[in-house]
Amino acid sequence: MKACLIVVVAILLSSCQKQVVSNPNTSAPSGSPVNTLRTTTEVREVKAADRVPVEFTAIGITPDKANVAYRIKVNTDKPIDEVHLTLKATDSKGKVTADTIVWQNIVGSSRRPIESGKAYEDQSALDPATVKAEVSLKEVLFKDGTKWNAR
Repeated sequence: MKACLIVVVAILLSSCQKQVVSNPNTSAPSGSPVNTLRTTTEVREVKAADRVPVEFTAIGITPDKANVAYRIKVNTDKPIDEVHLTLKATDSKGKVTADTIVWQNIVGSSRRPIESGKAYEDQSALDPATVKAEVSLKEVLFKDGTKWNAR
């Protein structure tokens, strides 16, 4: 009786074992579950068109409450003409206004190229009645006339 019970337990345990695939090129029939011990990391080549051309960071209202500050980091080699931002400002009465900020790399009074890999920090003036401001990336216009939309 003990021997029979041991044989039954051994059969049950062997039928409950996990299947392990040792050859990663071997495919299992569709629909059959296969557990593997190795983990696979999928590596996908990202095309330049798939990448976000700029990384935008809203810093917030400056301590003097006169400007909104932000940072733009260029992630593309494609020449950028300008970057459009959306500014939503709220005044003390709760009135919300939305405006577009056109950002270009202007140093002093001369326009400079927007360079790949560089990060730019800038500020835009706020209406004196503004108590809250949100700035976000809207679109990027390239020198070849094409544009990338953030939404």
